[in-house]
Amino acid sequence: MPPFKNEYKLVTWRQNTRRLTKEIIRAHEQYETDYDLIYKLFDCNNVYETCRGLWDFCKYNIPYTVESEEEQSVKSPAAILTNGQKTDCKHYSLFIGGVLGAIKANENDPWEWCYRFVSYDASEEIGHVFVVVKTGSAEIWIDPVLTGFNQKKQPTYYIDKQPAMALYSISGMNEGNGKSVTASNPERGFLLMVNNNVLSLKTLLNDNPSITNGAFKDWYISKGFDFDHLKLVLNG
Repeated sequence: MPPFKNEYKLVTWRQNTRRLTKEIIRAHEQYETDYDLIYKLFDCNNVYETCRGLWDFCKYNIPYTVESEEEQSVKSPAAILTNGQKTDCKHYSLFIGGVLGAIKANENDPWEWCYRFVSYDASEEIGHVFVVVKTGSAEIWIDPVLTGFNQKKQPTYYIDKQPAMALYSISGMNEGNGKSVTASNPERGFLLMVNNNVLSLKTLLNDNPSITNGAFKDWYISKGFDFDHLKLVLNG
């Protein structure tokens, strides 16, 4: 992985939910190519054992330290793994989500995952985040802050967020940030173009919501694409 450079971004944790979730998703997408380099170290070829291994690794190798309100941050995997750095639920979630995202993108495993942002009181003020893997009707909760793997401390309120699918190399096209798309997947190619605002596509779609959510949505779905994927890119 790229070496730890003591670089991180400060964020405000207790603020509006949209900003909070956006910062986590932004950090996930910023460092996803780093996780492509290490995901095989955690892939057990069995989703339950992979999740357990990630929980064990974070719980017993990355000490938990709560950040103060003034020093809330999101970090690269190198920063998360560096001794002496403060690590809280955001960093556990980014590391686990980064590894699972890379496994899902590279191995195309038949399960889904998300970041779950939760509140444990009546205020519905988001104050915690962890990763959930969905296998059919079952969920695996990966929260190293708690005392046990797959422990389910029920929130009073939650929001699930998933990054847009990983975008990997497409033949003959280089978007300039080291990522690429699989040419056999046309939806990924289109999402890559939108994400990088090729031909001002992202601007055009965001500036014309009545068309985007009307005729264009109908066309997108008719091609067998998932419109939720496009919304994630447009809102990113």
